[in-house]
Amino acid sequence: MKVISSVQEIPELCKGNVHIRNEQELVEKLNKIIKDGHNMLQIVTDFDHTLTRHTMDNGKTVLTSFGMFRECPSVPQTYKDEDNRLAGIYKPIERDPIMSVEEKRKHMIDWYVAAHAQLKSVKFPRSELKDNAYKMIECFRIGVTDIVEWSKSQQVPVLVFSAGLGDCVVAALKAANFLLPHVKVISNFLAMDEDDNIVGIKGDVIHVYNKNEAAIKNTEYYEMVKDRGNVILMGDNIGDAGMAEGMEHCNVVIKVGFLGHHVESNLNNYLNSFDIVLVNESSMDVVNAILKLL
Repeated sequence: MKVISSVQEIPELCKGNVHIRNEQELVEKLNKIIKDGHNMLQIVTDFDHTLTRHTMDNGKTVLTSFGMFRECPSVPQTYKDEDNRLAGIYKPIERDPIMSVEEKRKHMIDWYVAAHAQLKSVKFPRSELKDNAYKMIECFRIGVTDIVEWSKSQQVPVLVFSAGLGDCVVAALKAANFLLPHVKVISNFLAMDEDDNIVGIKGDVIHVYNKNEAAIKNTEYYEMVKDRGNVILMGDNIGDAGMAEGMEHCNVVIKVGFLGHHVESNLNNYLNSFDIVLVNESSMDVVNAILKLL
């Protein structure tokens, strides 16, 4: 069993765009998950701009799961206009480097309630997602395939925990052949009637600041991980850092944050929430380097 004495032993952690909150604490966490092995590990990750990139090499912004929905032919312009209006109000709040999480949470609830209300009565054949899903394959970060294949071979459960639109997340994962039996998705799924009309969202709304075990308990995924105390967590929003909160059985959580916007104003806030912050990173090299230690 390899014991890490310094982050300098892992070249992927020494790149210029990699920021570490506390090197000694990270070393201790790494050694704990190495010692415990893959049988004690689970992987929890956000989808939008985490498994997928923030931008492509040509600078084009990658669609979110809700963006995939917007691009479908049946989605009316009235929905798109209102969606743009709401995003103009609430997106700056979500990314505000000064506003507290508590205050942001109130606004995020308002945003999601309003956004989901706009979905109702839209006629939406799910088959329309397929074309957009295949377009998303190239948008996944380099190395996601390695994570999925490693976790399959080592029988490590993976949770894709998304505040986006679950139908689109599932479609994109399927298109890329990532939706394997050990990969589970918890998200906001459309409730439809027999005529393909959207009637709402199934269950309680998941937004970026309420992702925690409250949404995981009593699910198939929870049964898979209730005896796995170590977590590698990935997200692109400060709210994602809390995805493992409430898991009473968790011993060690290594939190990896992907920062791709307003870097100077947000870096310190991200370092307060994540163990490792990757700035404008298009790959999963750091996470794969950690997995290779096990």
